[in-house]
Amino acid sequence: MASLAAKESISGTIVTYIGVGIGFLTTFFILAKFLPPEEIGLTRLLPELATQLAGLGMLGMTYSISRYFPFFRDTESNPYRAEDGPNHGFLYYVLVVGAVGTAVMTLLYVLCQGPLMALYSKNSPLLADFYYAVIPLTLFTMGWTIFELYTYQLLRVAVPKGIKEVLLRVLQLAVYLLYAFGYIDFTTMVWGFIGSFGICMLASGVYLGRITPLSLRHNPDYVSTSMRRGFYRYTALYTLTSVGITLAGRMDLFMVAFIDRGGLSSAGVYTMAFYMVSIIEIPMRAILNVAAPKIAEAAKDGDTRRVEAVYRLVAFYQLLSGLLIFAMIWVNIDNIFGIMPNGDQFSGGKWVFFFLGLAKLVELTLTCSHTVVSTSRYYHWNVYYTVSVLIMSFLSTLFLIPEYGTMGAAIAMFLTNIVSYGLQQLLLSVKMHVSPFTRRMLLLLPIALVAWGADTLLPVLPSVWLDLFVRSAVVGLVLLLVLLALRITPELMEMLEGKLPARFRR
Repeated sequence: MASLAAKESISGTIVTYIGVGIGFLTTFFILAKFLPPEEIGLTRLLPELATQLAGLGMLGMTYSISRYFPFFRDTESNPYRAEDGPNHGFLYYVLVVGAVGTAVMTLLYVLCQGPLMALYSKNSPLLADFYYAVIPLTLFTMGWTIFELYTYQLLRVAVPKGIKEVLLRVLQLAVYLLYAFGYIDFTTMVWGFIGSFGICMLASGVYLGRITPLSLRHNPDYVSTSMRRGFYRYTALYTLTSVGITLAGRMDLFMVAFIDRGGLSSAGVYTMAFYMVSIIEIPMRAILNVAAPKIAEAAKDGDTRRVEAVYRLVAFYQLLSGLLIFAMIWVNIDNIFGIMPNGDQFSGGKWVFFFLGLAKLVELTLTCSHTVVSTSRYYHWNVYYTVSVLIMSFLSTLFLIPEYGTMGAAIAMFLTNIVSYGLQQLLLSVKMHVSPFTRRMLLLLPIALVAWGADTLLPVLPSVWLDLFVRSAVVGLVLLLVLLALRITPELMEMLEGKLPARFRR
């Protein structure tokens, strides 16, 4: 029988692809046809603002949940006790921390209305009409994130992915269609959009309750003084780190809406390119969620070699899958804008996609470095890392956006990822002697060259749809043949056979 982790990873990937199909329909046909770029930009900026506030309100729990759950999990060596509650009261502690963080962030957001609106009033005035709508969206995002992260620790991926990738997009598609056909006005559409996050939060909580008892029962004596102090110190450091990483990753969108003369309209164009880039990371999202608890468990046991083994496996397949998808999208980039309704309004995002795609490939290859560092004794180094990333992200977008517009924001993201992830990996290499790089990674270069060569040899056909089909089929077949010839994916074959790769086994 295939292991739970393998089943969940494969099922999660399939579910994600279904969500991508829905997202593609919604973004490239419904939004592009019925919403102007400014309104598209708003629907992207609102959840990004909520994510930032939720990230602050989480007080570092995005990382601490993975780090500390192994100490709370009900196991044979640490069995369930009625007085402690399920998983020794873990749910109680994360909800208390989340409630405190949410209250503080909500108060700060209300108090900062004047300065924030002063930033966006010139180029993005529509945001002022929905300033307070960010508060309930933040609450939904916070609760959903806690339930989802808890579920991941139990190695369940498929259903949380279904909620995020399918349910959320179906609900939002329904709201967009109601607006497109005149049944609701724009304000109602925005609130329906926000409500979709609330429904998903409830669905995530219900599912978590089905796989583990939900109870606020806890025993304060279970948490030792040393564990409590360690958690406080870890949380204090990662409150800044988690938000800094998220903010640096979305600095481009915020700065486009703030600096670029197009405001929310430019943010709408940027959103289209960003959505295409988000497709690149899909195949490995599920296995990454499985890998994080494995790395945390190995770090808890002090097994650095197993940490490196998981890191290398994830890094290679992240880069491989991302490179394949990036190549397929890039060879069809003109066709994609050609089939979009009002595609000429968004075609300026071509080179935005290119540089964002390169940035995403860097991120995919080294993204596990965050987990490795955060579960090691060097976790406090992330504070310095985060500060440097924030500074570079801010300065690069500040200088490049006025000169190059949305493409400048994409270039800034690419440069920031190279430097930030490079610094993170330098720490791992020097202090822990952990590296994701392997010889077979060098063999991925011919894959990119083959895709480029096959694309340049193909003529441009008169029909956009025909050209897209033929180009995709030919380039895709060539890439598949090269991949099979190189014989560099034995773990993938194991997973397809229903087995968990050896590096992921205890």
